Amino acid sequence: MTSSKLLSGLRFSLVAFFLWSGSSLFGQFSVVSTSPVHGAAGVSSSATFSVTFNAPIDTSSRFPYPTDFFVSLFLYPDTLIGEPDSISLSPDLTTVYVHNLDLFPNTTYLFVIVDALSQAGDSLAMPYSLLFTTGSSLPTATVSGTINYPAHDPTGALVVLLDEHPFGEQEGEITNGKVVTGSGGSYSIDYVAPGVYWPAAIQDFYVNGEGDIEFKPGGGIGFYDANGDSRPDSILIAAGAQVAGIDFSLFTVLPQTARDPYPLIQSLAQNWAADAQLVWCGGDNVNPAGEGLLWEYGFYSPVLLQQRSWVVLGELIIIAPDIPFPADTLALPPNWLNSDTVLAVAEAHGGAQFRQNYPDAEIIAFLGSLSFGEKEQRSISGAFQKPRSNLILQPFAFPSQWENSVTPIPLCHSTNFPQPYPKPLSFLATWFVQYSSPSTGEDFFLIIHAQTGVVLSEPATARAAEQMGLPVAQSWAADAKLWAVISQGTSVDSLGKTEFWNCLYYSALLDSLYGVVVWGQLPIFSAPPGWSPPDTSAIPAGWLDSDVAIAAAEAAGGAAYRNANQGVFVNAFLSRWYHVPFPGLTVWAFEYHSSTAAPLEILVDALSGTIVGIKENDPPNLPDRLIVSQNYPNPFNPTTAISFQLSALSNVELSIFNALGQRVKTLVNERMAAGRYTVQWDGRNSAGEQVGSGIYFYRVKAGQHSAMKKMALVR
Repeated sequence: MTSSKLLSGLRFSLVAFFLWSGSSLFGQFSVVSTSPVHGAAGVSSSATFSVTFNAPIDTSSRFPYPTDFFVSLFLYPDTLIGEPDSISLSPDLTTVYVHNLDLFPNTTYLFVIVDALSQAGDSLAMPYSLLFTTGSSLPTATVSGTINYPAHDPTGALVVLLDEHPFGEQEGEITNGKVVTGSGGSYSIDYVAPGVYWPAAIQDFYVNGEGDIEFKPGGGIGFYDANGDSRPDSILIAAGAQVAGIDFSLFTVLPQTARDPYPLIQSLAQNWAADAQLVWCGGDNVNPAGEGLLWEYGFYSPVLLQQRSWVVLGELIIIAPDIPFPADTLALPPNWLNSDTVLAVAEAHGGAQFRQNYPDAEIIAFLGSLSFGEKEQRSISGAFQKPRSNLILQPFAFPSQWENSVTPIPLCHSTNFPQPYPKPLSFLATWFVQYSSPSTGEDFFLIIHAQTGVVLSEPATARAAEQMGLPVAQSWAADAKLWAVISQGTSVDSLGKTEFWNCLYYSALLDSLYGVVVWGQLPIFSAPPGWSPPDTSAIPAGWLDSDVAIAAAEAAGGAAYRNANQGVFVNAFLSRWYHVPFPGLTVWAFEYHSSTAAPLEILVDALSGTIVGIKENDPPNLPDRLIVSQNYPNPFNPTTAISFQLSALSNVELSIFNALGQRVKTLVNERMAAGRYTVQWDGRNSAGEQVGSGIYFYRVKAGQHSAMKKMALVR
């Protein structure tokens, strides 16, 4: 059992279903009793938690949460003070004891025993819930009603009270709940504290590796909807109130593609506004066949100047809270590709390999006219699903190792350059597909043309990227000429390809520079004009593409460097004025970096392909070992923990950067002794303001050694 923070609320995923696909209604294995009992007050913060089953438990089974534990639990609140002391079993293996729960004082806890396996191979016949407090007493209000599940038995459904709207901006949490124990569907939730709640119910569910309740395909879901308007309703509970008649139905949820429910949703949207047009569609935890348990469709009415979205969970359709200031107004083309076709493309272009490398991989898919900028926009979030990735993609111009380069990149070379900021560019309708591994924080992105299925975001050579950036630059100045090309923070591979290139252009008429960041075949950002160049010489025609140039560098020592070292990262720069030994010469500079060797710089004549310089730097005087862990949770909202380990006394700096390499906040800047440290970031900048959703980076510097990792903030 772990004391790590558990993200509460109901969320939907297919991942654990494939790992734990046994039906929760299989067999008659059941919970007989617990300690503390349901309704207990004055429980000691160091109490031993015990569960007694009606048959010996299989201790070799393991569930995603708690990690390496043979009983699956859901807890609210989601934090304990510390780790339990130990876990033991009764001689007959029917009772599990968790010694010293490390509970918080004056706190009410909801425990749901979701599953376990008997030695006969049976899963729990149904979940078991209990509520107790370390305070002196529990509240006395109750909420009761009946759960109807047409053509199904509602036994085993968990009825819960959420403290926020299930599809609102804030993520609601399950604060209380009770399991339906009879086929009639009656339930009564006791010990309810005063407040406003949104009742909901879920049947056939599990707890994922992050401690979240999720349901299996074919499970049931329902919300209290008193007036039948397809909007979840809340109830107000006064102290000691006995609220009855909170009745609602469950609906079966099966995976479906984005196109499956679309005709019905389109009809509902046009009943709302005759001119309603689809502007985005998002699916959470989509399977490799392109089927998701949850889809949301956003429509915009030019006449009403309003946007409305519908959430589809199998048979259940919900109208999401209205968006007061629509950000998406561009209609999608009617012939957008269905999600099954898009996922087939994604799987063939790296998705299947990612899932093979990370068995816990989850997939989200978003269809829209993507705009790359910093404006905020509503996203699917709340108690009943993971927040989808940003509808407005943040700048994926990763800062990487700029400050560790042998020489500074041109963008930082002249003090006349302003700090760049993004000017968002909007594009064709596209599918954004993201694979992510919750356990490792690794992720993988693809941008796919919504009508042709062409992958637009795959790594490209410099010339392919520059050909996409040139029209953008010439729309700024007709005489724009290429001035430099820089790999924008992602490593260049041995074929001369990388994800992001920054193409800089010069206009003699305006005597100014202009930058365009290109992701694969997508020009995603343009920098503001007005830069004063240190040199006005354009790159001559006929320059060698990065694949040809790096082949020369690899043959001259680059390949040997890659083979001999770990974590090799390669920066690439194409310029005329940049290298002092060769003024006026058009040069490709390839800078090889590794934590296990000195940097290596190889200069290649960009017109002839000959080697014009090789420079090896002395290895830095690094601490024996700096270990920087992936932040947790990731993605996060609103806080995340960053841990690192020092092996020696060091001057330490921990800073947060946005995707343009701009420093957002410095969290640590002091001399620290050897040891392990954990620092929290609350998603605020140095001015105390909340930063927007998107990709951020944290860098830990210890002496002359540093490490950087990326993280995602989703609001």
